[in-house]
Amino acid sequence: MTTNKTALGSNYLLNLLSDDCRQSFVSNCDLVSLNLGDILGNSGDTISYVYFPVEGIISWEKQVVGSPYLVVALIGNEGMLCISLLLGVDITLCRAVVQKSGFALRIPAASFTHQIAQKPTLDLILKRYAYVSYNQIMQLAACNIFHLLENRLARLLLMFQDRLQSDELHITHGQLAQMLGVRRVGVTKAAGTLQRQNLISYTRGDMIIHDVNGLKAFSCICYQTDISTYENTLQHI
Repeated sequence: MTTNKTALGSNYLLNLLSDDCRQSFVSNCDLVSLNLGDILGNSGDTISYVYFPVEGIISWEKQVVGSPYLVVALIGNEGMLCISLLLGVDITLCRAVVQKSGFALRIPAASFTHQIAQKPTLDLILKRYAYVSYNQIMQLAACNIFHLLENRLARLLLMFQDRLQSDELHITHGQLAQMLGVRRVGVTKAAGTLQRQNLISYTRGDMIIHDVNGLKAFSCICYQTDISTYENTLQHI
C-alpha cells in the first residue's frame, strides 16, 4: 500500500542531503506500508527495491542450515535496506523481516543505482553508512561471544527504543530470544535481572523502559560504540 510521502516522518540519511537533492530523490520513491512479519527479501534473491524506513523496524537475519534465523542488524529511520547495491552486487545477503510496523520510502533498484550515479553526495553518505553497518555487524559478533546476556538484552532494548522513540515496546520474550540467539528461558532470566533493578517492567508481550540512562549504564559498551561510530562517520559530510 502506498500513501502520501509528506504525511509522516523522515529518514536520517536522506536528511543529510540538501533540500533540493533530497526532494529530487524522494520524488522517485513511493511511501509504502511495512506490515509486521512482512519478508522484504530472502538470502540469494535479486534485489528489486531499496528501502529507507521512516517509521518501524526491519531486521536483517542470517541462517545457518539446520538452525533458526539469527538477527544480525536492526534498521530503522537511521538507515537503509539493501546496501549491497552500493558495492555493485544486486543479491540479497540475508532475510529482511519487518519487526515493527510502519512506513518506508521504497525505490526500484534500477532507479536507485541511477540516482547514486547522479548524486555524488548521496553516494558518499550511503557508502559511509555501509561502513557503519558492517562495523556494527562485526561489533555484534564480538558482543555475542564476550558479553553477558543481561548486558546484551539491555543493548537490544536500547536499540529498539532509539528506533521507535518510545519507552513502551510491544515485544515477547520469544522474539527477543530469537534476536539474541538464545533460549527463551535465558531472556526471561535476564529480563528479571533488569526488572529487579527497576530499569524495566514487563507483562506478556509488553515491556516498558523506566530508566533509559540506567539501562545505558547497564548495557555492554557495544551500544555506545555503535552510536559513536554512526555519529563520527556521518556527521562530517
